[in-house]
Amino acid sequence: MKRLVTFLLVIPIFYGAALGQQLPPLVAEQGYADLVLVNGKIVTMDDRSYTPNSPGNIVEAMAVKGKKIMAVGSNVEMRALAGPNTRFVDVENKTVIPGLIQTHYHLFSPAVSRYGPQVGLTDPSVKLTVVAETTAEATAKKLRDTLINAIQARRLPKGQWITVDLKENENNRRGTTFSWLYLGNINRRQIDGGTEDYPVLVKTGLQGIFNTTAIEELKQVFPDWEESTDLENRPGAGRDGYAAVPEIQGLSFELWWKDEPLESLAEALRLQGLDLQKLGITTAATRLLFPRTIAAYNLLNREGRMPHRLAYYIESQRGNFFNLKSIREFYKGTGAPWTTHSAGGEMLWLNGMCNEVWDSIYNEVCMGPDMPNASAEVKARERCPGPGSKPWESFKEAIIYGWRPVQGHATSSHGARLYIQMLEQAMEEANLSVEYIRNLRTTIEHNILLGNVPEIMDKIKQYGIMINVNMGMLRDIPENVKDYGPELEKFAMPVKTWMEDGHRVTFEAAGTDFWTPIYSLVTRKIPGGRDFLTGRPTEVVEILPEEGIDRVSALKMATTWASEYMMAEDTIGTLEPGKYADFAVLDQDFFTIPIDQIRDLKVVLTGLGGEIIYDANDPAN
Repeated sequence: MKRLVTFLLVIPIFYGAALGQQLPPLVAEQGYADLVLVNGKIVTMDDRSYTPNSPGNIVEAMAVKGKKIMAVGSNVEMRALAGPNTRFVDVENKTVIPGLIQTHYHLFSPAVSRYGPQVGLTDPSVKLTVVAETTAEATAKKLRDTLINAIQARRLPKGQWITVDLKENENNRRGTTFSWLYLGNINRRQIDGGTEDYPVLVKTGLQGIFNTTAIEELKQVFPDWEESTDLENRPGAGRDGYAAVPEIQGLSFELWWKDEPLESLAEALRLQGLDLQKLGITTAATRLLFPRTIAAYNLLNREGRMPHRLAYYIESQRGNFFNLKSIREFYKGTGAPWTTHSAGGEMLWLNGMCNEVWDSIYNEVCMGPDMPNASAEVKARERCPGPGSKPWESFKEAIIYGWRPVQGHATSSHGARLYIQMLEQAMEEANLSVEYIRNLRTTIEHNILLGNVPEIMDKIKQYGIMINVNMGMLRDIPENVKDYGPELEKFAMPVKTWMEDGHRVTFEAAGTDFWTPIYSLVTRKIPGGRDFLTGRPTEVVEILPEEGIDRVSALKMATTWASEYMMAEDTIGTLEPGKYADFAVLDQDFFTIPIDQIRDLKVVLTGLGGEIIYDANDPAN
């Protein structure tokens, strides 16, 4: 019996070995493919160079094993890797590209805006609207009168939060209310009278002011708020009640919703992630200010419910309103737990830290000595960080203690110069080498008026700083030209020059829209739309048409090179064997259609980690 058992066991071994000799080597090594895409124009985007119109390999088919790409090649070659249980997807000669990568997207905000109410996360405040007058004094009076009238007419209960949406007067220069709030021309003392029993936030989009009662409530959760807002903005900002993005968003995430189930926030984030799937977006990067957003994403990740890959950047000093001591202790004590994608989590990884505000994106750009002839009024509005400010100190302390610094807004040339000065100060204090800094692969964001000042660009190249652009923000240039004069235009995102000079440039999509920024990168035309600050229609803007690039390089900025941004170039961004099978199938051929049609492209199929997560032909979608 023992000899018979041995014989029976040996038979399969020899049979398997013989069969293995007849199998393609990949199948013998990995087993049969689980999924094969056939009959496609599969563009691998695996050429990493800046050579115009060089997408890399173009093949008919792609085989997937598990979560990763097994091989790419012809239909015949990939069919040879299939077994009896392999699933085939005929893409019907459509174009297949790597999954799109959004390098800079505050996706938690649209998540709660769109899906918060259906999961019980709502804004409990009473909402008012006020159109600004032509002076700060008259506007402050109008705000106070509107608040008092609403309190009395509506018989609001004491303790009721009130938010006022302050709209720009059409006769004012764009961004006038921004300047009034930032400089303290409108402040909490002007709206305190008559609102003592009601916490009030007056906001103009990204910034606003609190009244004293609102500050008292905020400080119950964030006791260091006043010092924090002074550090981030300007001395006296806290005294004036100045509120920016962290305060405005923090009301919801950390005050109003602090007792709501974490599962509710996680579900809103998940639902919004399903929208990304329909657009071919498989990976995003974001700063995360608030502990609850980090906890919610980690909850989704633990439960295997992340709808997309996410690289995130800690911004605790803003979301938790740290004072200077807390900033230093936080970065010193955390041990720099950031990582690359391959060394981190498959769907979620901490990729560094940031302090998003460096210089401003709207009214208070930072041109410094590069535009010395601007008026005193314009120069007074410039927002430029320096030693002792929260942006400067948080970045510097983080670098000293081993963190990767990412997503600082260097929207203007002098802002970039100051960022480099901060970087060099950290290098000197911590005895860090140029090669060490290059390996951190720090990034600067938006870069609307970065220009091409030789001393700045040489340093950016020396330190390997990636330049991440926001094409839609070129729409603001005509307003900036009114302040600085026509010579300012040469600073407006010379992307082609940067690339030809060897800089690595990526772009951030317009929220979830990748095709309009690509159109703008090629044509240098910024389509008309609605002004973010005023809501008014805007004209088409064309800036420096000679700086247009080819469409393939523009797509690399959202795939091939975008993966480098989040230190994931060995795992995503191209369709190469061994990388995650993240891909998007397009309804038209991106590479051949007229450039004006690119804005109308649609994704009809999305793959993430080898799974089809969106199919436009599926009735469930």
